[in-house]
Amino acid sequence: MDGMEMTGTPWLPAGPPMLHAYRGYECSQNTTAECDYYQEYWHFWYESDRRFALPTVALFTATITLFAFAHFFQRLAPRAVQETSIVRRKTALYRFLSYRSFRLSALNWNSAPLGVLLLGLVGTIFFLCMTLLPQPYYWPESATLNYWGGSPPIATRSGWLSLGCMPFVFLTAGKSNFVTAVTGVSHEKLQVYHRWISYAFFVTALVHTFPFIVYNIKTGQM
Repeated sequence: MDGMEMTGTPWLPAGPPMLHAYRGYECSQNTTAECDYYQEYWHFWYESDRRFALPTVALFTATITLFAFAHFFQRLAPRAVQETSIVRRKTALYRFLSYRSFRLSALNWNSAPLGVLLLGLVGTIFFLCMTLLPQPYYWPESATLNYWGGSPPIATRSGWLSLGCMPFVFLTAGKSNFVTAVTGVSHEKLQVYHRWISYAFFVTALVHTFPFIVYNIKTGQM
């Protein structure tokens, strides 16, 4: 159209893409106390990726690293080292956790191995605590629309938790994948973790979505 300058593309900015988040922040609240409240550790929007996405990536990466270390130790350690009593006890514990399961006859159901259940429990506790323990879930009410921004704190943190899961959903999906290569865990066994990470990804994405709907209905924007 005449008089309008077209720059970039509809889906990319005109300038060079940035490989980091924009963290410039100027407080728009009315008082110093409100500014300090907005920038508190668990709900400061400009640092939320570091608070929630990075710990999620660290949790999965640390777990993969632990299994990779055990795998390469078993393959590369000298036989004399592997036959020491402490290594043999740890190997026995690892095998126990890998194969011990439970049978619920009333439901005609066999559980996953105990070690898998423990890892699932760790993940469940992590996501529940990171999503539900930090306060507040929604910003305090104000006379000005979107005074605290349009993203409720619980939506922000659950969104970053969901995003932190995404790479590992794809890493554990294929038959030939990096996780199997470094840990020795077969594709078939890895599918349990793939499903559970996908569940966490899906649930945190839902928790990210619904607070926006609630907030916008409450403020009359929807």
